[in-house]
Amino acid sequence: MRSHEQPHRPRRAARVVIVATALLSCLAQAMAQNAVPLPRPRPAPDGSSGSPPAAATTPERPDEKEASGVPDEGAACLDRLRAAGIRFDIPAVPAASNAACAIEVPVRLQSVRSHARGGADIRLSDQPVVSCRFAEHLSGWLGELVAPLIAGRLSAEVAAVRTGPGYECRNRNRATTGKLSAHAVGQAVDVAAFELSNGKTMLVKPDGDEAMQAAVGAIRSAACGWFTTVLGPGSDAAHTDHMHVDIMQHGPSDRFRICQ
Repeated sequence: MRSHEQPHRPRRAARVVIVATALLSCLAQAMAQNAVPLPRPRPAPDGSSGSPPAAATTPERPDEKEASGVPDEGAACLDRLRAAGIRFDIPAVPAASNAACAIEVPVRLQSVRSHARGGADIRLSDQPVVSCRFAEHLSGWLGELVAPLIAGRLSAEVAAVRTGPGYECRNRNRATTGKLSAHAVGQAVDVAAFELSNGKTMLVKPDGDEAMQAAVGAIRSAACGWFTTVLGPGSDAAHTDHMHVDIMQHGPSDRFRICQ
């Protein structure tokens, strides 16, 4: 029996070699398909990598932003005044004894654009010095509300407005002590009268002309939507002949209004 089994041993060895060869071939193919990535090329001697560098992501410094010509809020405000057809110049505001008396972006107003049909520019006779931000409120109120209202009620155009100097370094109601006035930071004017195109003058102080006083009353009520403070005749002894308007914030919110 042993003499018959010996011839089969070479065949088994050959089969083992064939299977092993097949396994090695499969393993080689698998390794080729999942080859470990090679390390990146070494940088060139000059420090470059040989490929275009990625875009820099370093944030722009404030001084670089200014050098690029990007306007700040003050310059943007002045641009808005010019675009609205408001005539003004930049005054040199002298230093006050009270350091708190300072105007942020001061302007000297000369005229504002009227939005009444056919209305000419409205002159600011006293050329008040105010902050640019306040100038936007005042010009909007005069041009978009006061001029059309007077044209509709009195059939006349607003030619000029008397406002006083605007900026004054003083306390409220000119008191020797107390809180600083909105005038001291260029955020207020005192409107005394409106000069009309028909030669008449509409005073804020009651003068007996019922049509004009009704117009003043309407203007005064509507002013509370444009300003945070409106004080006029009847509110107190300090405002018997003019209408004080300002944009000072009262308390933590600018939504609070003093309308008297």
